[in-house]
Amino acid sequence: MTLPTNSAEPNAGAQGMSFKAAPAKKLSVHLVTGFLGAGKTTLISRWMAEKPVDERWAILVNEFGQIGIDQTAWAGDDVFIQEVAGGCICCLQNMPLQLALGKITSRGDIDRLIIEPTGLGHPTQIIETLQEAHWQPYLSLAASVCVLDARMLNDARVREHETFIAQVAVADVLLFSKADVLSDAERITANEFAAELSPAKALVAFVEPESSRIEALSVAAKPPKQQRRSLLHAPVIAALSPRLDGVSAEQAAQAKLPPYHYHEPAQGHFIGGWILPASWCFRHDELLTELMSWRDAERVKGVFHTDKGWIFFNATALDLAIRSSEYRSDSRVEIISPIDLDWALREQRLLACLIAATA
Repeated sequence: MTLPTNSAEPNAGAQGMSFKAAPAKKLSVHLVTGFLGAGKTTLISRWMAEKPVDERWAILVNEFGQIGIDQTAWAGDDVFIQEVAGGCICCLQNMPLQLALGKITSRGDIDRLIIEPTGLGHPTQIIETLQEAHWQPYLSLAASVCVLDARMLNDARVREHETFIAQVAVADVLLFSKADVLSDAERITANEFAAELSPAKALVAFVEPESSRIEALSVAAKPPKQQRRSLLHAPVIAALSPRLDGVSAEQAAQAKLPPYHYHEPAQGHFIGGWILPASWCFRHDELLTELMSWRDAERVKGVFHTDKGWIFFNATALDLAIRSSEYRSDSRVEIISPIDLDWALREQRLLACLIAATA
């Protein structure tokens, strides 16, 4: 596959194909990993509020499901957002990642790129892609950051998860999020966990409410080393499987026009979501009551048009965040669950919270 040809855009197709002239300065790339609900999006939002005024940033955000939610959190910010939805960018032979990198590097005005994979994305394949020869004139792999909610360390399912282990292993920086809600015992557990890591991280810190720890982006990246590849995220050969990780290439490329719903199994989880027209308005209080009842899922994240304004909703078993949203294009929500759900019932109860449903 050949990337779209724009000025100064590299060709990420087959080896031996030509490339445009390299830019005078490479684009610094940071990989920001963390398990589901760790607080990656919140931390990146804080960084954007403190970024140097003379730097132009881009964010490549990867959504586990087909509906992009995270990019709505940054609506209105002076930053270029490139979304890759429909599966982990470490899967699908890395083609969505290659295409996204081509689009970003072709702009010529980006100084720093932050890549936020899905919480279930394995980082090793992403780093290998960034280090491929055809990207070397354009990209400079900078500090990788792992965001970790210390409360998750008490869950053996998380600590023993292959992806979690890999996220911690490749990181140059380990940031413990949500420090304001941690108990003294949880802080001790976090420090002990970090102290046992070998080699030691260049920076280990707690992210307090008044801090963004943006200094993490200035940490020098360690030299690359061979990492164990994840078979869970091994590329699927398209010629042998018309569907890649539950999403066909054609389906992943198509825009999801509202009203839209999907649900499917993916990587040991069940995921589903809805996109509804912006004109459909929810009763705020009834909607929140309904969404709160969905917290049996691993994560519920969405943005909604309500009679009290547009809101962004993000909930896990440990945390709940509700705030106003600048996003106005549509209402959308996505659920990630460890068990299959009655999707028809969820839809019925969601739509029952509407004031009107006129296009």
